[in-house]
Order: sequence, then structure tokens, then C-alpha cells
Amino acid sequence: MKTDYFEEIRNGKKKSTAYLEHIVKGGESNKYLKYDLINNFQTVYFELARLELLNRGMETGPIHLPYIRQSLYRVNERLDCGDFVIPAFLTILYRYRDSSLLTEELLQELEDAVLNFKYWIDEPGVDIHLPCYFTENHQVLFHSIEYLAGQLYRDRIFTNNGENGEWHREHGRTYLKRWLTWRKRFGFSEWLSNGYYAEDMLGLLILSQLAEEEEIWSQAKGLIELLFFDIAVHSLKGNFCATNGRMYNAPTMNPDFSSANAMAAEQWGKGYVDGGLEPAAILLAVYDYQCSDVICEIALNPPEESENRQRMSLNVEDSERYGIDPADFDNIMLYWSLHTFYHRSVINNSRKFCPEWYNIDAAVTANLEKFRMCDAAGGYTDPDPNSSALTQVEIYSYKTKDYMLSCAQNYRKGRGNFQQHIWQASLGGRAIVFATHPGSGEYKGRPNYFVGNGCMPKAAAYKNVLISIHRIPADSSHGLCTHAYFPQREFDEVVMKNGWIIGRKEEGYAALYSLKKGWWNDKDPELFRSVYKDSWEEEFERALPYDYWVPGHANVWICEMGDKKTYGSFERFAEAVSASQIEGDTFDIRYQSPSLGLVTSGWDKPFTVDGREIRLDHYKRYDNPYCQAEFDTNEYVISYHGKTMTVDFNGKEIR
Repeated sequence: MKTDYFEEIRNGKKKSTAYLEHIVKGGESNKYLKYDLINNFQTVYFELARLELLNRGMETGPIHLPYIRQSLYRVNERLDCGDFVIPAFLTILYRYRDSSLLTEELLQELEDAVLNFKYWIDEPGVDIHLPCYFTENHQVLFHSIEYLAGQLYRDRIFTNNGENGEWHREHGRTYLKRWLTWRKRFGFSEWLSNGYYAEDMLGLLILSQLAEEEEIWSQAKGLIELLFFDIAVHSLKGNFCATNGRMYNAPTMNPDFSSANAMAAEQWGKGYVDGGLEPAAILLAVYDYQCSDVICEIALNPPEESENRQRMSLNVEDSERYGIDPADFDNIMLYWSLHTFYHRSVINNSRKFCPEWYNIDAAVTANLEKFRMCDAAGGYTDPDPNSSALTQVEIYSYKTKDYMLSCAQNYRKGRGNFQQHIWQASLGGRAIVFATHPGSGEYKGRPNYFVGNGCMPKAAAYKNVLISIHRIPADSSHGLCTHAYFPQREFDEVVMKNGWIIGRKEEGYAALYSLKKGWWNDKDPELFRSVYKDSWEEEFERALPYDYWVPGHANVWICEMGDKKTYGSFERFAEAVSASQIEGDTFDIRYQSPSLGLVTSGWDKPFTVDGREIRLDHYKRYDNPYCQAEFDTNEYVISYHGKTMTVDFNGKEIR
């Protein structure tokens, strides 16, 4: 029988216990939780929930050994993302060794997996399956699990490199301290990521709970609070729905499938908890972690209107300003976390670090040769050639109780793209709107049809208005077109008027305009298969057209948001927007907004509103109603409704 998590906590049950019960009962009945326990390598977390409930005095039935062994197989075969499940192994070995549900044989298997694991790319052995080590989230996971495994087994020999646990503790600690320092100074390069904030959480949470050194656990806890602060600021009606450094298809189309949403729902009891097996949310409940009261207050009772500006990550060219040398080998993983492996200032360092067998090696070699040949010939070549780079980003988000508009301001315009989700308008649930230059014709690649861009636009937003300009190179391999995602089925009303697509969801309104004219594409069943798996046919049948396609290499998209409070009826909003004057092209566009006045932009022109240039660069680390913090600071004071929290990385304090 389904347990209603939100009803349970309204009736006074502890949130973490209610969540764990919801996960265990839902997974066993397979009637309401949409996750596959048979073909999921992270199912050890399902059993972890069962262990913790037993630890709290509740009968949960026997352990499902196949679920744990699925996770063991991932680790022992050294497949990609094996580091995602070792936090569960370490939690079991630290906390539940005496559980009546665990046999000595199983505990030995978990211990052997931890002692035999390859904890970093420079350890002996060629990884034939080419697991990812270098992204921001993988780095914290590899370093945290090595550090904690070494702490637990200080005198044991780790078989892959023959070193003892104390060696691994120090090795993990060295890399971990660098990672923690970069994140507290510059934030997250995988900014506001629906998926990767959850993977960061796995590493940070086990550090905050299991690390013996205060310097480590306190900094980890501080970063956890900042992650939750980001989620709270950018959540609307229970959904985390902002611009996004690395996005995937399912949470793009349906925010309910966001891993970050599950963490938020478990923490402050608002959102969606039936989307899937979410390890980070389970681990938060297992450790009974509760983020600060002020962050919950921001999430649950936001002001009627708020603006957020913030900066994360950094540009390689600015390294000297922050006292960081791209040629210093100790800094190489900062630049790899930015995906700037091939940057002219970094590539010689990448050459030193990258093993010949690793899948990035060929591109390192090729780009290094290109730089040398161009230098010899006296020719120019792009110093920053990688389309997946996650360099400095200025984030702007404007939110009311009815909608949110979020944008990565003027982010790497004209460059290739990976998974960066540049802008999004949200009215709650699946009622979301954005436009892209499709990176492919399918739904799995990076970029693909809806996730990322083949070539990035110049997008800029102020309050409720956004202008996104696309100029696609004539020789683009991704095609000369742009398109918008506007899922008509998810709105209460949709009308088209004078070239505008205008929708209402409850009391929020969204309007989208393309300078060039296009048409609605037919529904594609492959999209629904990629997002909804077993229930795709039902979702496909209920859907209305959602893909508005526009041919041409140069186009401007304009988005204006509104609400009942401002306009009264939806009809008045639609009339006002559709009567607005729009003139120009991608080099000089002028839009007479009914709410803000004249808004102008251009590929190489400033973004102005009512005659005032809007700054799009060098934001503070946080500039919003709750926190004012300079970029590259060690102290964050977050205040709202009489509640205050200070994260002081200098003083090793959270209060």
C-alpha cells in the first residue's frame, strides 16, 4: 500500500523516517515509484534505506542480496560511476557492521571491494571501460571515498597499488582539500545541475558525517548548505528549474525527475518523491541530515518577488588574478573540472597528467600539435577550443510566486555546447519554455535535440523579459535552425497571436516570440521513450504539440513573463504582448515590452532596458535578498524572516 510521504510528515512523522519508509514500501510494491530495481547499479541504496529503518527499530524484512551485488559488480568491474555506489558501501561498513541483516560473507565482499578499488587515474592498471575521473562531481566522490576508506582501514593494504590505508587517507586528503578550496572560492562549475548537485552531495555528505578531521567535515557541511541554498533560491512550486551547467533529457522535459528535487523534498517536505531511486536523498535520510532553518524558510515561504544574481566557476585567463597557475601540476584538476583540458594555458599540464590509454589523450595530443603548428606558421588558433568548457558563468533568475525566468547571461556566445542549459522560463511542473539550436536529431547525445545547443546563443534576461540571439555558423554540422520547447499540454491555456505563443499555467503567464516564422513539428515517440520508459505510450497520447521549429542560421527569441497580479486576466496579458512592437535583426533588436519599456540587444551590442544598460558580467558570488557575498570569499551570511546562518570557511564554523 502506498505511503504518502507528505501526509506522514504533516502528521508529525520525522521526515527522514517517512522518506525511507516511502522508498522501501514503494520499491517493494512497484506500484507508484517509477524505478527499476532489477537493472539499476545503485540498488545498494535501496538496501541502505532498509538497514537504517531496522536501526531505528522498525521491521523491514530481509536484505535483497542481488540488489547489493548489482552495485558490487559495478565497482569490482571498474565500470563508470562505480564511485557513485561506494559511499553506500562505506556507510554500511562504518555504521551497520553489527546489523542482523548482514552476513559476514556479505560484509567481506563489501570490504574487499573497497580495498581492491582503483581510487585515482594515476594508480596502476589500464581502465578498459574508461570510467570518468575528472568531472567536478567525480572528483569529490573519488577523493572522499579514498580518504574515508583510508581512515577506516589505515593499516590494511589496498591491493591495486600496494599502499596502506594511511597512504590512501593522505592521498585522498591532498586532492580533497584542493577540491574543497576551489568550490568554496568559486562555487560549482556544473552550476545548478539537476543531476550533479546530487552526486556532489554523496561525497560531501559522507565527509560531513564520517570524517574525523574538523577541517574536512566542517567545510563539507558548509558546501552542503550552499548547495541547498542554490536549490532553495531556484525552486518554484517544488521544482528546481533554473539554467543548468549540465543537464539531461528526462529532468529537462519533466522536472519531477530531477535528483535535486528529491533531495529538496526530503529536506523541506515540498516537491516530488515518486520519480526514482535517488541515492543522495536516501543518504540524507539515512544520516538524518537537516539543512538550516533559514534555507527551508527560503524554499517554503519565498517573497512575492525576488531577483538573484550570482557568479560561479572561472575563466582560465583570470587565473593569475586568483593566484592560480594553470601550469602548476597541483592545479590540473581544477582546469579539468572546468573541461578546459585543451586550453592553450592548460594543455601542456594536461599532457603531463593524461595517461596514453585514457580517452581524452588523443584530443590532448591533437590540440597540442595544432597549437605548435599554428605557432610555427604564425597563424591564429582558438586558445579555448573545447565546447564542453564550464567556465565563468553569471546567473540571473527572477522569481514570483507564479513563475521564474532564469538565464546564464551572455554565456560563451557562438561557441559549441555540451550540456549547458542556457535559459528557461518556468510556471510550475512541466510547464516550462526554452529555445535552442538543436545539437542533433536524437535524445541521448550531448548535446542533443533538446539538451544543450549545437552553437550557443547570446541570451540575456532582466526581470520578466529575456532576449536570446542565435547566430549559427554557415558550416555548422548541427544544421541551420532553432526551435523552442513549449509543451502545450502542460498549460491550462495556449493561444497564438501575431507570431507569439502565449500560455497560462494557473496564475502565471509565458509568451514566446520568434523573429523568423516557423511551424509546430509532429510529436516524436522517441522523445517519450527517452523520458518515460514503460509509461511512454500514455504520455505520448496525452501530449499536444510541443516543438516549434524555425529554419535559418540567424534568429532572435523573445520571452516575456507575466501573472494575474500584474495583468489581471490572461486575455489582457496576451493582448498586451501580441500588440508590442518588435524591430531589427540579430545585430540590433528592439522590443517594446508592455511591462519594462524598450528592451534592446544585439550580437555585439549591450542589453538595455528602458535606456539603461544591464550588466551581464562580474556578478558577486551571491547578490539576492538573502545573501550578499563577494566572489572568492570565505564567508557567507544567509538571512531571511529573522533566521540567519553563517558559513565561515575561515573559522571552520557553521552557525
